[in-house]
Amino acid sequence: MNTPNTGLNYAGFCIADKIDLTAYKHQFPDMLVMATSKELYYQFSTTKYLYLLSYGVVVFSDMGVAEIASQIEKIKPFTSNTKQSLKEDEFKVKVSEESNIIEMTFDALSLGRFDHAVNKMIMMHLAQSVALDFYNGMSQSLLSELKEYTQYMEIHGKVKLSHKKAMKFIGKSLNAKNGIAENLYILDSPETAWEDEYLDRLHTILAKHFELVQRYREIDSTLKIIEDNLEVYISYNNHRESSRLEWIIIILIIIEVIDTFASKF
Repeated sequence: MNTPNTGLNYAGFCIADKIDLTAYKHQFPDMLVMATSKELYYQFSTTKYLYLLSYGVVVFSDMGVAEIASQIEKIKPFTSNTKQSLKEDEFKVKVSEESNIIEMTFDALSLGRFDHAVNKMIMMHLAQSVALDFYNGMSQSLLSELKEYTQYMEIHGKVKLSHKKAMKFIGKSLNAKNGIAENLYILDSPETAWEDEYLDRLHTILAKHFELVQRYREIDSTLKIIEDNLEVYISYNNHRESSRLEWIIIILIIIEVIDTFASKF
C-alpha cells in the first residue's frame, strides 16, 4: 500500500438502515481489498477509498462532492429504508515522517504510519460517529414526541397514548439499542487493535476525539428515560383495560340475573 504524500479528507454518511453487502460485492468486485459480513473496503487510488458498513453507513476518502454523490447512487439499490436526509461527518488526516507518531491537533490527526489497517480504523470510527448521530437524532425525536403525551396528561388529566402506540415506541427504542450493540465497538476495542499497539493507541485517541463513549451513554440514558415513561403508560393502559373487563363481567352478570328473574314471571 502506497503512503499518500499529502493529507486525506474523509466524509461519512448514514444513507440507510441496512446495506446488502453480499449483493453489492457481487455487483462490484473490482478494487475490493477486504470483505466481511459487516463491511466492504475498496481502494480506487493511493488516496481514494470507500468503506461500506452493513448498518447503512458509508465512508469516503479524498473524493469530491460529485464522486461521493455518484457512489451513493450506486449503493442505494442495495439499501433498505434509504434516508431522505443524510447524516454526515468529516475528518482530516495528515501523514507525518515520524514513524510512531499519533497526534490529534485542532483540525487534523497526524500519523506516522498509514496502511490498510490504520485507514480502516479511521474510517470505522468516523462511521461509528455518523451512526451515533443518527441514533441520537432518533432518540431525541422519540423523546420529543413522548413529551407531547406527558404534557397532554398533565393538562387534561388523562392519557392520550394508546397501548399500541406505546408498544411501537418501545420497539423503536429497543431497535436503536440493539443496533448500537450489534454494530458499534463503543465500549470494547476492535479485534484488530488487540495485538497491535499502534492500532490500540489509534483506537483510544479516535474514540476520545469523537466522544464515542460519552455520546453512547447519553443516547442510552435517553432511551432509558423513554422506556421508563412508557412503562407507566403501559401499566395505566393495562389497568384501564382490566377495569373495563371487570365492568363488562359485572354487566353480563346483572343481565343474567335479570333474565333469570324475568323467566320466572
